[in-house]
Amino acid sequence: MTDPIFRTKLPEDVAERMIERIRSQEWGVGMKLPSEPDLAIFFDVSRATVRVAVKSLGRMGVLRSKSGSGTYVTESAPLILEKKELAMASDSKETLYSLIQARFYIEPILASLAAENATMEECAALFSVVEEMEAHPDRHSLMAYGSRFHQQIASAAHNQVLSDFCRSIAAQLRGLRALEHLTEEMFIDGIEEHRAIALAIEDGNPSLAAETMRAHLKKDYGLYLDRIE
Repeated sequence: MTDPIFRTKLPEDVAERMIERIRSQEWGVGMKLPSEPDLAIFFDVSRATVRVAVKSLGRMGVLRSKSGSGTYVTESAPLILEKKELAMASDSKETLYSLIQARFYIEPILASLAAENATMEECAALFSVVEEMEAHPDRHSLMAYGSRFHQQIASAAHNQVLSDFCRSIAAQLRGLRALEHLTEEMFIDGIEEHRAIALAIEDGNPSLAAETMRAHLKKDYGLYLDRIE
């Protein structure tokens, strides 16, 4: 499966997609990245674009290239990205409410589309993330795996425009620390919510997938949705 880039600033967009995979621990600390040709195929861009993106993340300290060996995620990458998110944070409550409202409307649609379009492999990937949640029930891991779960649903919807909107919204909400009010216990309770969404998608039930996604978002963002609904 590929993850093509459609926007104009290709190196920046490729770098952001790479950052998303590091944040979600899909590319964990110390992991060796796929080769430059493989990354070019995966993102559907030129090798030169991949090279610029990798160099930019290298300057940030997120990636490290070893001559003759490859490119790796640095040990300091999580801390660097956390500082980057804090720098993005805004005090604008209206921006926060608007982003949450957009996510509340878009993600159920993506879940519905995933129920119609997801392949067997994409469904299996969703359940694999749920299993990782059960195996790593700490707050930091659950937040990272939750992000990966929602990214995979966006991809499984097979609608690039909505998927890109969703990724952009999610990245901005991370910067605004929108889920900081959730306790570890609440994240643990959310494991079964994610499983229910995956089951609805696997069953090919668009309305149930949308309904379970909506209920999940209401639990996570109820603090804000009460104001904007």
